[in-house]
Amino acid sequence: MNAGSTRPEHGSRPTSLPRASQANGEEARDRGDGSTTTILLVSHMAEDHIDLRRLLERARWETLEAYCCQEAVAAIAERDPDVILCEASLPDGNWKELLEALSRRLNPPYLIVTSRLADEYLWAEVLNLGGYDVLAKPFDAEEVCRVVELAREHHRERQLRRAAGGNATTTGGPASEHGTVRLAGSAIASRAAC
Repeated sequence: MNAGSTRPEHGSRPTSLPRASQANGEEARDRGDGSTTTILLVSHMAEDHIDLRRLLERARWETLEAYCCQEAVAAIAERDPDVILCEASLPDGNWKELLEALSRRLNPPYLIVTSRLADEYLWAEVLNLGGYDVLAKPFDAEEVCRVVELAREHHRERQLRRAAGGNATTTGGPASEHGTVRLAGSAIASRAAC
C-alpha cells in the first residue's frame, strides 16, 4: 500500500473479479437449499475488506470483494450475492447508485450501507430509498453478523415467495417491502473504471 492510501497498490489483488474467499478452507454456510450464502463487500478502503471478511468468514459465509461501483455491478452480475455491504461513498459513486442498479434485477440482494458518519438521517434515507440497514464503523462483530443474517433470511424468504408464485417483486429492505423505489438517472455504466 502507498502511504495514506486506502486501496491496495496495483497488482496487490487479483485482477479477476470478484475476489472470493472462505474461512480456513471450511465449507461455506449454505442458504438452506444447498447453495452457498454469498456476501459482497463494497468499499474503497482495504481495512474495511479485512475487518468485514474476518467477521463474515467466522460465520462461514463466502465473501466477494469490490472496490468501486463498477466492480460491484460486475460482481453482482457474475455471482448474484445474497447480501451487499456497501460503503456510503465510493470513488465512482455511492450506495444510491448501486441501489439503483440493483432495482433492475429480478431478485436483488439486500443492500446494507456502512459509514463512519452513520446517523439517523443516513439511516432514514437508506430505509426510505429501499436499502436494508446501516452499520456504523468501527464495526461491532455481533451487530454485523446479526444484520447480515437477517438480510440473508429476508432475501431467502423473498426467493421462496417468488418460487411459490407470491408477490416478491419489490426491491430494498423493510421500508420498501410493498413497493419498488427507483432512483433517477444513474451513471454507473458510463463512469470510468476505479
